[in-house]
Amino acid sequence: MRHCEGNGKRGFGLNGIQGASAVRLRSSWAIGALIFAVNLLNAQIVADTTGIPAVQAVRIANSIRIDGALDEEVWRRALILDRFVQREPNEGQRSSERTEVRVLYDEHNLYIGFRCWDSEPGRIVANEMRRDIDLLNNDCVEIYLDTFHDHRSAFFFSTNPLGAQRDGIIAANVSDEEQNWDWNGVWDNASVVDSAGWTAEIAIPFQTLRFHDARDLTWGVNFARFVPRKREEVYWSPIAREFGWWGKFRIDAYGHLTGLQGLKQPGDLELKPFVLSGVQRDFEAGRPYERQLGIGMDAKYHLTPNLTADISVNTDFAQVEADQEQTNLTRFELFFPEKRDFFLEGAAIFRFGERFFNPLTSASVLFFSRRIGLSEDNTLIPLLGGIKITGKEGSYSVGLLNMTADRTSYTNDDDELVIVPRTNFSVVRLRKDVFGNSTIGLIGLDKSSLDDGAYNRNIGFDATLYLNPNTQVNGFLAKTFSPDTRGEDAAGYVDLYYNDDFWTLLASHNTIQDNFNPEMGFFPRTGIRRTQVNFGISPRPRFLDLRQVALFDDFSYITNQKNELEARYNYVGWYALFQDGSYWLVLLNSNYENLDEEFEIHDDVNIQPGAYRFTNVYSEYQTDKSRPLSGLLRLRHGNFYDGSLRGYGIGANMKLGARFTLNLQYERNDVKLSAGEFSTNIVATRLLYTFSPRLFAKAYVQWNSDDQAITANFLVNFIHTPGSDLFLVYNEEIGTSARSLRTNNRTILLKFNYLFHL
Repeated sequence: MRHCEGNGKRGFGLNGIQGASAVRLRSSWAIGALIFAVNLLNAQIVADTTGIPAVQAVRIANSIRIDGALDEEVWRRALILDRFVQREPNEGQRSSERTEVRVLYDEHNLYIGFRCWDSEPGRIVANEMRRDIDLLNNDCVEIYLDTFHDHRSAFFFSTNPLGAQRDGIIAANVSDEEQNWDWNGVWDNASVVDSAGWTAEIAIPFQTLRFHDARDLTWGVNFARFVPRKREEVYWSPIAREFGWWGKFRIDAYGHLTGLQGLKQPGDLELKPFVLSGVQRDFEAGRPYERQLGIGMDAKYHLTPNLTADISVNTDFAQVEADQEQTNLTRFELFFPEKRDFFLEGAAIFRFGERFFNPLTSASVLFFSRRIGLSEDNTLIPLLGGIKITGKEGSYSVGLLNMTADRTSYTNDDDELVIVPRTNFSVVRLRKDVFGNSTIGLIGLDKSSLDDGAYNRNIGFDATLYLNPNTQVNGFLAKTFSPDTRGEDAAGYVDLYYNDDFWTLLASHNTIQDNFNPEMGFFPRTGIRRTQVNFGISPRPRFLDLRQVALFDDFSYITNQKNELEARYNYVGWYALFQDGSYWLVLLNSNYENLDEEFEIHDDVNIQPGAYRFTNVYSEYQTDKSRPLSGLLRLRHGNFYDGSLRGYGIGANMKLGARFTLNLQYERNDVKLSAGEFSTNIVATRLLYTFSPRLFAKAYVQWNSDDQAITANFLVNFIHTPGSDLFLVYNEEIGTSARSLRTNNRTILLKFNYLFHL
């Protein structure tokens, strides 16, 4: 057995025994052993022969009042799990601060109680209350539940001493960026800070979870605690460093939760109708205020315990925050992340494409949900509604999506009239588990105009094979179909990836033919062949307060389909992580670009065809984000095509107590080329005030000198009952091209929804 759980009592000390008789000593040990055995029996702890820790939950007759205090008598019936093991900073050692976890359940809920002892309670970090905020810079605890016990996916829940909620659905063995952090479950929790540390009391309704109907269930489970002032992370079922950067997502390393008997998932249908009212005005067009009134509904129906249908009628995303402004100094399309709930939930099933690996280069994917309901210049297109089915049946993961966007027209930034036909979008995804954690899959996509019959269709096959827990082979083949295109319309990709605590290796090759045309995907560059090799080591030096340093070289070689060199990129650098959580990144970028046609990099500044070699340095330093004041500094300096580039960015994040957060960012680039000179500026301010974990207000204001506009987004979100919201939204765009500011458009909306369980 990997370890045994204690009974929650402090152990006997032998140093104070002086001259006692051997009988007394033997009696003390006998009494101690008897107490331990009785507690072991009463707590019903179990363990299997594989060495994985296991615990049997205790069933109770009545529900628990969730107030954060573990003072109900029933908590004393539960086993106290207290053997937590460090992953950082001292792998394998016991946690420096004692942590206790208890597990109970009744007919409707799973209850989990945490007692987080702290030797310095005055230094507990707790300054986040908003839902779904990353809590790793606060004292926090985490729960992982592999309810199907297939080591493939798990439900995730986390909270801090202020009772903030973060949840998600975890996929095994992938990076943090690929996890579904946008899933929102309905659960209840409360926390209390006291002189001994803090406690958290959590109730997770079985209706929120998905699991097989069985008389006696076993789930995978793990518990974690983070202490930010020490940058300490500890786990009940130990997570080895050798699992790599994302080892916490090694679901097959979790423990076992047994004793769950007679559970049934109540209710198969959830309805969330909404009503929206407000006004909108386009000042540029000289229009008066127009009243906005809409009703719609989102519904969720559980076809099976793990197969869910989401239905949306008159789909609306009024509460979604605006995109973060970016400066584009390339000739390719920028990647903006999806933020709309309907597309985010279950998004991992639909993923098909290159591995997310290099933060400087966006991965190409065959399905990019922002193609639905957003034009090429990010103008909103009304969505009539749609259906999405996601989940798992046996060894098969299933994803079906069908959405219809309404016809519309608008005037773009060049004062051109753009007419968008009514269009239907469909995606079918099937993925099968094979050989442990490996998968093979198929995908089909169809984009069809309902007005003129135009279409674009894609099919693809992919596979992810685990040669061992640290080594993967990933690849895909895809083909597109369009009315006026025949031949040279396929793409393929393969990679080999190895990662542990010290070594990292990625070797990949892809080919994208000239006529490959995935209109529902994100492939900014076609007609190429690219070979990439990334090699790195990550030692743990014992000086300069360093925790770990990653030294790496990332090389990419890109040709056209005739094997003629188009580009070559080489990034050599290091990433230094310090003990306090701050980091320093330095990159030396050596670039070669062979342009066969000119491109406009900025207004009236065109880079001419030819071969260009240039080198520049990029550096980024981030201070400890758990402190009330933290900062970010970015610098970029060197050659750029036939000229030079000087860039810098600064950021500051101020947390005034537990409620108010102010974030400031400024970015500037000065570019000098033979074709001309220009500068770009982006200023962004985000203000957040959290009244409680269920009520917050935020404002996000940005200015982009390229767009010559200030965009302001103000949102108040009140979770009036779990799963149900009231939103107040105010959006305004202010033009800055003239000497005086002028309002371009303004929107004020009120949206109310309510979740019904049937």
